[in-house]
Amino acid sequence: MPTKTRGLALIASLSAANVVFRFALAGGPPNVKPIAFLVIVAGVIGGPIVGLSVGWLSMTISDFASPFGAGLWTIETSACMAFVGLVGGLLWSRSQQLIRWRLAVGGFVLTAVYDIGTSVLDSLVYNYPWLSAVVALYVPFISGSPSPYPFGLAHELTTAALLGTVGPPVIRQIRKVYR
Repeated sequence: MPTKTRGLALIASLSAANVVFRFALAGGPPNVKPIAFLVIVAGVIGGPIVGLSVGWLSMTISDFASPFGAGLWTIETSACMAFVGLVGGLLWSRSQQLIRWRLAVGGFVLTAVYDIGTSVLDSLVYNYPWLSAVVALYVPFISGSPSPYPFGLAHELTTAALLGTVGPPVIRQIRKVYR
């Protein structure tokens, strides 16, 4: 059984890594970041509460540190990413055998829930049609988006690819230290 200190260290280090990744990869392709990957990894290693904490802190701290600052979106993105970590922990924290395809599919679905959830919440907060917000994630040219880039699909594929390839070895290595 891990100590509280190890749990706090895991939360702090993975949250800090996510904050750094959000800034370091800001100039790269949009939504190609390992944020959801590390949040799910936190849930798998430390359990649902650790996943929830890393999800919430990653988004909140990076928004406050951002030049754009925090806003209403900070609450929704933090809550939705916390949900991703919570569910990732509920699904896989007790699993000894990490099956790559299950992690990849689960990561894809959890990231899609995050993307769709934040898009719908944004549309409600800022009063625009929620359906066009969701469509813009995947087929932006149909929704009339100024960008042809599929932000949602890029995010989900990044998370799925990371969980399906490097996820199990990363989780195994951190578990050695954590437990």
